[in-house]
Parts: sequence; C-alpha cells; structure tokens
Amino acid sequence: SVHNHQPVGNFDHVIENTYEYSYKPFIDLLYEYPEIKFGLHCSGILWDYFLNRHLEYIDKVKEMVKRGQVELISGGYYEPILSSISQKDRIEQIRMMNNFLLKTFDIKAEGLWLTERIWEQNIVKDIVDAGIKYTLVDDYHFYSAGLPKQELNGYYVTEEEGRVLYVFPISQTLRYYIPFRLVDEVINFLKKFSFGHEKEIIGLSIGDDGEKFGGWPKTYEHVFLNNWLKNFLSAVLENKSWLSAITYSE
Repeated sequence: SVHNHQPVGNFDHVIENTYEYSYKPFIDLLYEYPEIKFGLHCSGILWDYFLNRHLEYIDKVKEMVKRGQVELISGGYYEPILSSISQKDRIEQIRMMNNFLLKTFDIKAEGLWLTERIWEQNIVKDIVDAGIKYTLVDDYHFYSAGLPKQELNGYYVTEEEGRVLYVFPISQTLRYYIPFRLVDEVINFLKKFSFGHEKEIIGLSIGDDGEKFGGWPKTYEHVFLNNWLKNFLSAVLENKSWLSAITYSE
C-alpha cells in the first residue's frame, strides 16, 4: 500500500509539483495493470485538494475501486498522531475519513493508516470503535516484543477491552528494496521467502510513502523515466504462478 500526505498549510505549488511527479503518474501507471491490487491511503488534506483541483484523480480512483483493484485505507482525517490526541477526537477523526470514503467512493473502509506508524496499545479500542478492522505497523514493533528477527508472515491479532484488531507487520526489507533495488533483486527476495514456506499461503506486507515514487529527489527519473515501476509490475505478472499482489482485506 502507499500512503500519500502533505502537511496542513503546505504551499500549493509544492503539492501541485508532487501531484505531477508522483501521485498522478503512479495512479496512471497502476491503472494500466488491473491485475495488480494495492491499498491506497490519502490524508484528508490531499483528498480535499484533489476534489478542488484534480477531479480526474478522484474519477480514476473511483474506477479502480469499482473494478476491485484498489482498497482505500482510512485514517485520521487531518493525519494526527492518534496516541497524542483525546479519545473523542481520535474516533471522530477516523469517522470523518470513513464517512468521506463512503460518500465519495461508496466503500466502507476496513483498514487504517497509522500516522507516522506510531503505536500505543490504548488506541486499539478507539480504532475498532470507529469501525476499523486492521492497521499496519513496522515489523520492528514485533521484534521489540520478542519475536525472532525474520520476515514476518501474514497478520497478527491484538485486543484491548474486548475489541479485536488485526495488525499487519510492514516488511522493512521490502520498504528498503522498493523501489531502490534492481527489480530482479526484489523478485528474488520474494521468491526465496515464498519457497521457504511451501506448505502454506504466505504474505509479506509493504506500506510506505507514495512520495518515494517520483516525489523524492531523483526518484521521478528512476521510477518513471527509467521504467523501474513499470518493469516491476510486469515482473509481478510474469511470476503470477507463485506471486500475486492482493489487498489486506483479502
């Protein structure tokens, strides 16, 4: 999944530049690969901007949602660090985003992007009470809790006051590999992990900033002009006998 965000009050020309070099080319390219499913989170600041300036982005995402390619991920509307605000505000911020996604895209969001991936156990209750089923955190949290230092498979379950939340560990290896290693290196890493678990269906999760695809220095040339992303998407399809990109809900 990708997480797109700009600070509240950022200059319009900064957001517009990021739109032209990151948000737009990313969604345009993925649109051409309907078999590649992915999660998309945009903060409320960006959704408001797209509604005012770039309805074509909204329309394209709508179509991708309808064909089952994109799973929209909720979060606090104005991208607050949930553990640093009041319980009431946490729930209302998430519900505000849920309501926006329902009204605009006609979907009920099941996942939440955790701002800055900052975790506190006491936010579980409020996330679930706001209507969310799953979230993502860095795999580091699991290692800190005592799990062995290896790539974590699938998702885990946590609970607070009877509320159950599914938690996906974000693979640090994948975050560092995509899109900065050669495509073959990424595929080989996935293949090595996959074939080490032959008797089960396994999944690795990646959730990271969308701006790394074109918005970070020198990444537009690397990701789009030099076709890293296009080559990666093609490689995923070429290996579909054992590799597929699916949504968190799936």
